[in-house]
Amino acid sequence: MSKPLVLRCQYGGGQRKVLNNLTVSSKLSELRQAIFLLTDVAPHRQKVMSGFPPKEINICSQDDTIGDISIRSGDTLIIEENKSEPKEAPANEKSSKLVRKVVPADNSCLFASLSLVMLSDTSFANELRQLAATCIAQDPVAYNEAFLGKTNSEYCQWLSQPDHWGGAIELNVFAKHYQMEIDVADIQSGRIDRFGEDEHYDNRVFLLYDGIHYDALALEENDVITQTVFPTTDMNRQIEALAIAEDCKKQRQYTDLAGFSLRCLVCNTPLKGQTQAQQHAKETGHMNFGEV
Repeated sequence: MSKPLVLRCQYGGGQRKVLNNLTVSSKLSELRQAIFLLTDVAPHRQKVMSGFPPKEINICSQDDTIGDISIRSGDTLIIEENKSEPKEAPANEKSSKLVRKVVPADNSCLFASLSLVMLSDTSFANELRQLAATCIAQDPVAYNEAFLGKTNSEYCQWLSQPDHWGGAIELNVFAKHYQMEIDVADIQSGRIDRFGEDEHYDNRVFLLYDGIHYDALALEENDVITQTVFPTTDMNRQIEALAIAEDCKKQRQYTDLAGFSLRCLVCNTPLKGQTQAQQHAKETGHMNFGEV
């Protein structure tokens, strides 16, 4: 795999940001989409310059890669908007972005989000919870006590209850069951965790995680979801998911699991961070916590 390029983007009167997740093998369409996400300059109106004195670079080809043109790692790209081009993009260059689809914060957010991206709406959340428990119960060798932190039967019984959360274990279960990669954009860390990545599945879906809550990511047009499943070769969607996570982080829309304060809603014990909550749950069996 090609190494990521280090490219800086200057726009809007001197603002500078780094374009992430591009390589020499990235298509120019991916470069245009990445610039669009960063600057809001539509791909068909982008004027891209580099060097000193700055010279315009032609990035209009649909088939060429970044490696085919005069852009190298370490370059600064100067972006201007070509206002002589019409505001409306040509039909073959329509641009759309992933959007965050918020699901209820009711301890079933993972299952509701997966229901939306896998099955088109959130109504199958409970069925997915039971499916995860069934898959885990059917493979006690892989999902053993050392892996689960409970016996297989205890964990499945625990997971089946609607007031308990799903997480990484269930994401791995669903990736395997649906033969589809599940990419989770983590707001606090700014990374994407790819469940099922090693299986080289053809398609993937995207979720957003704020430390305690999952939401779905989808393409939307006129308030109607148009697409939730994407080819794993489409890097534009990964770039968009990371951009959403970055915007949420700037607005501090995440929970710091290592340092946030919470209280056990069963016995009212004050706790600090995820580790204390997990230890308290192990010692008391209490599973209901609220953030202070």
